[in-house]
Order: sequence, then structure tokens, then C-alpha cells
Amino acid sequence: MPLYNYVCSTCGPFDAWSPMAHADSPCACPDCNRPSTRDVAAPHLSLMNGTLRKALTRSESSTSEPKRVKRAHLANCGCKMCGGSKKSSPMRRWMIGH
Repeated sequence: MPLYNYVCSTCGPFDAWSPMAHADSPCACPDCNRPSTRDVAAPHLSLMNGTLRKALTRSESSTSEPKRVKRAHLANCGCKMCGGSKKSSPMRRWMIGH
């Protein structure tokens, strides 16, 4: 339920919690119990320094989509992507003599 700003003609401005379905309907003033109209309010903007803003942006972007990393292959690795030597290399490098 959002917090809306209302203005009473006799008591002045006040804030009240109201369901979104009742956003256009008037709200009763807590002091005099008269129906009050909703006031248009500016959004609450929190200002922060640039370093913190960049860090938050970086962490938010990494949660939904991982960063793509390009990794260089080792010299003479023998994989098909590198187009390495045509020698038959063992499937596992730790297998010696097979």
C-alpha cells in the first residue's frame, strides 16, 4: 500500500496510507475528519556520489546477465579451436604414456 500526500482545506497537508484502487478517492483528514483531496508530490530522489552509483549499477547488471570473458588458450594446447598441431594429443594431459 503506497503512502499518498493529501491536503485538507482547514488543517493543511498530511500523509496517509491508501490502497492503489482508492488512489483517486478523497481521504478523511485525521484531525477534522473532512474529506481531503490527494496532492501531487515529487518523487523522493536519493542522491549519492558517483562511485557508489557506479558500484550499484555494476552489481545490478551482473546479477541478471553474467559478463562474457574471453580466455586465451595455452601455447600448443592442441584444441580444434586454436588450430593447433595435428599431433594426436591425449584427451587428458595428466595421462602420461597412454
